[in-house]
Formats: sequence, structure tokens, C-alpha cells
Amino acid sequence: MSVFDNVYGSLRAMSSMQLLFAFVTFASYALAQGAMLAGRGRRVAWTVAATGAAGFLLQSEDWPGAVMLIAFAIAGLGLFVATVWLLSRLVGLTAATSAPLSGAAPGASGLVGAVPRGGSAGEHAPSAGAVG
Repeated sequence: MSVFDNVYGSLRAMSSMQLLFAFVTFASYALAQGAMLAGRGRRVAWTVAATGAAGFLLQSEDWPGAVMLIAFAIAGLGLFVATVWLLSRLVGLTAATSAPLSGAAPGASGLVGAVPRGGSAGEHAPSAGAVG
């Protein structure tokens, strides 16, 4: 039996609870690593990811295999992110968004064709159905 046969066998033997723990772990890990959450949200995501990984390990019959599976999945996610980052740098997608706008007014969005909001906080533009 090869190493991949052992991995496929262990994947087939997983229960629904293990698959749920694995999904929660990797989804929380992605949220914690990405810039999608603020500081407190990231800490919560890290806690949920660690708790999900611990639950996955506790539900597993072969804990060394489960540790390797989690490590390989996290490394695979990191490799994917690194590949996407490298390709976006090669294509030039990050160069346009990371440069600060020179001479931009405070609060300018930097979007092409963006219409600035005018007036003070209490003034509103009339709605289309307003009479008067």
C-alpha cells in the first residue's frame, strides 16, 4: 500500500463530525489569516480554528495521521495564497491598488468616475419623488 492509499483510506473512514470539525477549522483559519476581520474577530477565528483542530484530533482514531492531514491542509492553503499573490504581482494587479493617491483630497475614494458626496451631514439631496 502506498502513502496515498493510506490517506484515501483515512479520508473514507472519516465521520460527519470529523468532516465538520475539519471544515470549521479551515474556514476559520482562512478568516483569521485574511484581512476580512478586525482584531477581535481574528482572535475569535483563531480560537475557533484551534478548537476545531482539537476536536478533529480527538474524534480521530489515528491522531498522528490527523495531525499530518491538518498540517498538509494548512500548508496547501498557504501555498495557494502564495501562488495567487505571486501571480497577481506578476500580472500587476497589486501595483495599482497599493500606490497612494498623490494630491488626493481627504476622504477621496480614488475610484475612477466616483462622485464625491457633497453637503453637510444634515443636508440630503432631494429624492426623485419629492415635490416642492
